[in-house]
Amino acid sequence: MYYSARDQKMLLAQIQEKRKEMYLFGELYGLNAEKTIICSQELDSMMNQYYQAYQVTRNSTQSRIPRKSVNNQFVKQQKLQTAK
Repeated sequence: MYYSARDQKMLLAQIQEKRKEMYLFGELYGLNAEKTIICSQELDSMMNQYYQAYQVTRNSTQSRIPRKSVNNQFVKQQKLQTAK
């Protein structure tokens, strides 16, 4: 897994390169070509890897704030008007 800021930048650069490669394959061979689809799947895998390594760990340390009911009078009026 990638964890340092340097590794994060490197993975983002690899994702960008894979994205360019996928666009090129799409233009050359078409969007339904096997090369384009395989490249797209590789890009998806890299993006999932990035999300798991950086987004989830960052969000898991944040505390969750429960949602409160809306006390806005305008919103209540809109709900009443659409219900009629």
